[in-house]
Amino acid sequence: MKLLKIFDNRRSKLGAQPIIYRNAVRAIIMKGSKVLMIFSETSKEYKFPGGGIEKDESRDIALKREVLEEVGHKIKSVNEGLGYTDQIYNDIYDDSKYFYQRSYYYFCEIEEEYIGMKLSESEIALKFLPKWATLEEAIKVNEYKIETNNEFPWTERELYILKLLKEMTP
Repeated sequence: MKLLKIFDNRRSKLGAQPIIYRNAVRAIIMKGSKVLMIFSETSKEYKFPGGGIEKDESRDIALKREVLEEVGHKIKSVNEGLGYTDQIYNDIYDDSKYFYQRSYYYFCEIEEEYIGMKLSESEIALKFLPKWATLEEAIKVNEYKIETNNEFPWTERELYILKLLKEMTP
């Protein structure tokens, strides 16, 4: 899988600091001209379904688990990978540490049957809802979020992937 982009948003780059590593998976689920995104009613922005890979978990299993938790549908098939992004930024809990996250993006298809979501406490607080949106809609919403008050590190990353998908679409 190829590197798509590195987002280095550290406030300072002085010397070696402790680094917290996290690998994550993200699902790109398309239906016609729409993409299934997670919309946060709290922060008013879109993100791709997905999340962190747990210890001893494969990317494939993590992707299936995360999509079921956040979207409420089982994955029917995991297709080709689009690529991955790397993000480096100061940890939100300890500014003296860096957080390094690698996010792998995969094209997926989901089953029609809705099983039910299993959101974490933080996802409930952000009022995560699965929502079909056109690429243009999602891009517009996330661009506005970045221009006005971007509080989450994923917004810029997700906007980049949305724009990449738009470029790939005829």
